[in-house]
Amino acid sequence: MKLIFGTKNQAKIDQIKGALVNQDIEISGLPKNIDFPEIAEDGKTAQENARKKAVAYSEMLNQTVLSMDNALYIDGLPEEKQPGINVRKINNQTDRPTDDELLQYYSQLIDGLGGKASGRWEFALCLAAPTGKIKETTIISPRVFTSEASDKIIEGYPLESIQIDPDSGKYISEMTSEE
Repeated sequence: MKLIFGTKNQAKIDQIKGALVNQDIEISGLPKNIDFPEIAEDGKTAQENARKKAVAYSEMLNQTVLSMDNALYIDGLPEEKQPGINVRKINNQTDRPTDDELLQYYSQLIDGLGGKASGRWEFALCLAAPTGKIKETTIISPRVFTSEASDKIIEGYPLESIQIDPDSGKYISEMTSEE
């Protein structure tokens, strides 16, 4: 089975490939030869944004598309400072921060919480078919965040280098796809 993952972000494509490594599913990102319009991620939840992207890309390609959106919650932060669905909107910047800026911002944020903090990611997934059929789920993934980054930084997913898997104690950026 072949499945299109609604992104051109190679780190996200690799993440889904790793999650589905034992399945008989060939994952590809959005075709690079098509200039897709920007899908406004203006939903109130990660699930709304994942749905918007999956439905739009499915309609454009006339194929089934899987899309994902993330939300981040860090224990110890007041509600107004929680990243939520706005992980890449930092310090009221209007442009998209670089991976380095993102890593620096969150490292300092965690440092202000004592250098370590627990938290979670919400990975909202939506599978949309051109027939209009939709399937959705959200996966909650607990994490420990640290202000000391791993030397291994994944392009497109820099925060993996300041997250520690609670079960293995390893940096997420250093884990294999099997782990």
